[in-house]
Amino acid sequence: MSKDTEEIRSLLQTLNVEVIREFVQNRTQPHRVSFLGPGKINEIFKEIEGMEVDLIVVSGILKPSQHHFLEMKFQKECIDRTGVILRIFTDHAHTPEAIAQVTLAKLRYELPFLREWIHKAKRGDRPGFLAGGAYATDVYFEHAKTHARRIEKSLAELSRQREVTRAKRRERGYSLVSLAGYTNAGKSALMNKLCDASIEVDDRLFSTLSTTTRRVSDINGNVLMSDTVGFIKDLPPDLIDAFNSTLEEIFYADMILLVFDASEPDEVILPKLSTSLKILLPKIENRSVIAVGNKIDLIRSRSRKRVFDLVEPIVKPYELLLVSSVSDDGLDILKERITKVQGHSSIIEAVMPLTDEVYSLASHLRSSAEISLKVVGGHAEVLIRCKPEDSEKIISRLNGAGAVKVSSNSELSELPLHKVLQSSGNEGAPLP
Repeated sequence: MSKDTEEIRSLLQTLNVEVIREFVQNRTQPHRVSFLGPGKINEIFKEIEGMEVDLIVVSGILKPSQHHFLEMKFQKECIDRTGVILRIFTDHAHTPEAIAQVTLAKLRYELPFLREWIHKAKRGDRPGFLAGGAYATDVYFEHAKTHARRIEKSLAELSRQREVTRAKRRERGYSLVSLAGYTNAGKSALMNKLCDASIEVDDRLFSTLSTTTRRVSDINGNVLMSDTVGFIKDLPPDLIDAFNSTLEEIFYADMILLVFDASEPDEVILPKLSTSLKILLPKIENRSVIAVGNKIDLIRSRSRKRVFDLVEPIVKPYELLLVSSVSDDGLDILKERITKVQGHSSIIEAVMPLTDEVYSLASHLRSSAEISLKVVGGHAEVLIRCKPEDSEKIISRLNGAGAVKVSSNSELSELPLHKVLQSSGNEGAPLP
């Protein structure tokens, strides 16, 4: 049993719950019946007697029988760590999809407890879940199962719609990048900076539950970035599964930016990174991953090297970058890496006449390639970076537009682009 109560205190602070007394249990394993040992339970019972206590929070995962025992003993509402997180999810869920996911997670969390209360009620131990009555508990149990099945069906349909949307975006030449990482690592602030967006940034945990997608600004090409719900340790698989349709945006992205807070102490960074990697690695196959240490503006230069040396062995073979969404440190390198996710390894050079058709073609090709156009004398010099499978089709279209000269050489893939004619439009606008 962990003695570290900092995270549970942060979770309760997010819920605006005041902690009036804290108890630490010195046990290697939770007690089988009561989670806390008998001596600790008696100590707590005597100390809170006469206090105005609304809620007892256990920083751990309670079994249904342990939950029943503690509520019977203290005659107070008892919730565990998962219950606290679900209450935060409920407060922060605003979109229909987020509300559905949170509701499903709550139902899956409550069903085992309901079974236990029904079992105890039939034995006469207590008249139902949270004193609701044996009959009411039975009815609610059946209703909860039916409701959960309806939500699962709805979320499965949303998952299919997301898959169709991802396929359409790739057909239009977009590459997909997802932000992942522990809750409150600064993912939303980083996305605002990279996408010139205005997503709400909050110091509270789990301020982002719904997926938000924007276009990455100031890079050559078309890259979309998604911000998703943050990770946290020790969540049961059922709760992670409830958010599967949202997490798919991470697992199916072309590149994943695994963000962590580089300003936190070493003993905090390591377990949070470990938790994130345990969730990610089994599901990302051979996806491109970059570990991104955010908030380096909050630490000194020598501390940055210490953080780098600490984290690099853990995230290998993936690349590690340290950045700041406040001071912009490291963002140029990060954008360079993001640009490369498009796989534009083929290079095409062409000399074109200065016609409306050529400018129209260049504008159209920006949906699937990086285009540089430079006017020299009475003609246009065009440099195109594209995917190898698209090069033949692009060369054909250039010839059809009256190209004077066209050459392709994959060995030029590291040549710098000429000044790019940026396409117009709001780079940070929401996408359908």
